[in-house]
Amino acid sequence: MFLKKVSTMRCFRLDGIYSAIHQYQFTVLLLIVHIIFIVLFGVYVSFDELYAMPSAANDNTYLTIKYPYYMGTHVMIFIGFAYLMAFLKRYGYSAISINMLLACVTIEWAVLCRGFFSKSFADTGTISLNIDQLLHSDFSAACILISMGVVLGKLSPIQYVIMTLIEIPAAAATEHLVVDTFQINDAGGSIVVHVFGAYFGIALSLAFSRKAQRAHEHDGSIYHTDMFAMLGTLFIFVNWPSLNAATAVTAEAHHRAIINTHLSLVGCTVATFLVCPIFEPHKKFNMVQIANSTIAGGVAIGTCANVVLDPILSLALGSIAGVISVLGYIYLTPYLSARLRLHDTCGLHNLHGMPGILAGLFSAVMAVAYPKERFGPSLASIYPAMMEGQTEQGQALMQLAGLGTVLGISIIIGAITGIILRCPLINQVRDEEYFADGDYFHTPDDYEFTTKISAMVRSHHFEKENADNGSTVVQRMITEVANGVA
Repeated sequence: MFLKKVSTMRCFRLDGIYSAIHQYQFTVLLLIVHIIFIVLFGVYVSFDELYAMPSAANDNTYLTIKYPYYMGTHVMIFIGFAYLMAFLKRYGYSAISINMLLACVTIEWAVLCRGFFSKSFADTGTISLNIDQLLHSDFSAACILISMGVVLGKLSPIQYVIMTLIEIPAAAATEHLVVDTFQINDAGGSIVVHVFGAYFGIALSLAFSRKAQRAHEHDGSIYHTDMFAMLGTLFIFVNWPSLNAATAVTAEAHHRAIINTHLSLVGCTVATFLVCPIFEPHKKFNMVQIANSTIAGGVAIGTCANVVLDPILSLALGSIAGVISVLGYIYLTPYLSARLRLHDTCGLHNLHGMPGILAGLFSAVMAVAYPKERFGPSLASIYPAMMEGQTEQGQALMQLAGLGTVLGISIIIGAITGIILRCPLINQVRDEEYFADGDYFHTPDDYEFTTKISAMVRSHHFEKENADNGSTVVQRMITEVANGVA
């Protein structure tokens, strides 16, 4: 009897410890990580002597040039991505706020990781901080948020943070390899940001594949959440030229990147509206494609935004990206879900993955399409290897090698990360709470009513109820949900 009581007490104690681990692990991890970042910033990071220290010249030319590109990219990250992912009817709080959290954690972590790979750190042991470093940290944040979109609604907050901590150094090391060693041109980061983020997320999602995720009752939108997603699309659309032009060096490359990106987005949007009602089963516009496929052109032109010298190519490439993206949402996404059990919440394989691969392939074509003499002095900033004797054909092969390397590393590291995040000690999302805010946020009184009533109305298709009182199904459902909330 005594041994039974002791055993029971031990079970209660272990249950208490296990419960405490799950309740406080997010707070403890984030606290530790943030303190470590603060210490590392104190030890290794200092302001750029040329621009931000008291000894710097009183000249705002650099800031005037760079800050508009930085702010355009910043708006894309914190507003565009956030609202684009706010389409789920029960996951709005998480989509917007976790987006903000991961972007901020990434900025801290990316400054450090990218800094450790920089020439400045190799020479001086110090990370020099300026607007360029913040800009590239926003690029890293885009990579993380793309991966987040693939697994949106399927990870707990601590899993998102752990994913970020693993992905950033992997992405930074991969970028260092393909940009500095292979010397590829990737102006808008379509290869090192969009392809890496998309296929990292896809591999991670496959590791988390569960039947409960597919056709889940919460995995869907309602009218106003699709409007939020479209608002995010518009912010991304108008600011994407800033992102693709931000890393250009010469004035004419900046100018060219802005124009090419804008033309590609325009062509992509027209193609999306053209193709969507042709292939959609109901022959109508679908807001999933309108909110996502219309901006695939920004990805497709990103790698070569500073290279393309003929406007027709940008329009054509954007149009191709729009068509590929729409067909991906209509045909490929359902196929991958059914055959490979791949659940991609936001369909980012169609928005970032395939258009990113298209960008990489197109960059190889562009390397041989234009003789290097056409770029004049700007050749050094676009293709530095060509200044050292690299041929056009050799550069094309490097572009393809860079694309293949990014694909391979992103998939391997994403799969490993997925295995790590499945550890039982790490908070997991319950099957019934996939794509929902309830477990991690205080929700308002109308949360259950406004999100569940829409699903019930949709499932019953507004049919008449055959009850004696003659009430409609809609009226009955409203009464049921209201009573449930009460």
